[in-house]
Amino acid sequence: MSNKRMPNETVYFSLSHEVNPRVRGLFLKNLADFQTELARVVAGFVPALVIWRQRKELPALIFRSLRRVQDLRQRGRELGVSFEEMHFSANVAGRQVLDKLCAANSPADLLQAGMIVIYGALHAAIEDYLKRNEGVYDLPSRPLLEADRDELEAQMDWAQSALRELAADTGVEPDQSFVGEVTALCAALHAALREHNARSGSAITQGRRLGTLPLADARLPLGFHHLEFGPEPLPENPAYADRERYHAVNFLQEVQAADSCASMLFESPDMPWNYFFDLSRQMWDEARHAMFGEAKLLELGTNAAAAGLSTKAYAMRQTLAPLDRYAALSTQEADAFPGKHAGLKDAVAHNDELSAKAWSYDISDETQHLRFGTKWIPVMIEKIGEARSYEQVKADACNWRASVLAQVYKPAAAALK
Repeated sequence: MSNKRMPNETVYFSLSHEVNPRVRGLFLKNLADFQTELARVVAGFVPALVIWRQRKELPALIFRSLRRVQDLRQRGRELGVSFEEMHFSANVAGRQVLDKLCAANSPADLLQAGMIVIYGALHAAIEDYLKRNEGVYDLPSRPLLEADRDELEAQMDWAQSALRELAADTGVEPDQSFVGEVTALCAALHAALREHNARSGSAITQGRRLGTLPLADARLPLGFHHLEFGPEPLPENPAYADRERYHAVNFLQEVQAADSCASMLFESPDMPWNYFFDLSRQMWDEARHAMFGEAKLLELGTNAAAAGLSTKAYAMRQTLAPLDRYAALSTQEADAFPGKHAGLKDAVAHNDELSAKAWSYDISDETQHLRFGTKWIPVMIEKIGEARSYEQVKADACNWRASVLAQVYKPAAAALK
């Protein structure tokens, strides 16, 4: 039989008959690449979550998933597997399952099909690999795979609880026809993760659109007051009580930044893997910052739902390509530092411990996010073949924020004049 293959032909080599560590390590590569793409798809649905608890918590779970992937990638390198700098989304084993999941029509579909059915298939694949590699031979891989398996179990439990909560509060349940289609596709996933896929494809250089993703607007959590034009501006000469509440409500609005990061995780063109890891961390940080505001509002005797949320910043940023959206977020954070430091000094001067902690950690996190933007925006410019320079992209982002984004919040300010 000839070993020649036609151009662009996909060739598979079974791992089950191989004992070479590098070949066995290809399972770790396939698993890591698949879980990276799965995390990106799940992130794409974050802005659709209408249960506040779920909207706060899922970003952390996505980051934890990519932390497990980071460990698998490092172990794969130790086994001699070549993890390229770039993450090529079209070349991931099990792509058909992922593309189908993008067609979920509700958070219930996503939770059942993505975080229960697909997670269950990954769990079974890991268990099978561990059984096939008992003994001391591949012992360094075992704790990493066990940690990944345990994380999948924990997130499956979270998804089960989330589904019950969603059904109780909204009456929405998974579309069993859709779940059945995903389940059928998962039947081939186990084998795909154990095969070497020699296919290579061109990099995706534009924002992705698959199924129902990306989401043009975010959903307002159930029971939340709608702040159409954002938080009301402070009155003239405000007392500290006015300032601390105003800043708490503004911290709460950072859920929109978390939503934007979540959508960018899905939409972004092919980039080095570490870009997606850093962006997932920024998404989680922004979700935590919204919780800073929630904690302060509770201390003030109110709550997040009563204070309210706006989705305008998210919706407006969704009109931008991922590069310009990332630049808009990055420049906004850079310009906000004087106000953050002033807020910290104000809180300390008024012995407001909770607000002072919020400002301190916010400054620390946003400093890191600024480093992320400084690192990755030039890389994205290169990878997508953008004609503008880094400085021009930043200037365009600042102009967009002043001439477009700021204008949608003006009605609230005008009403108080």
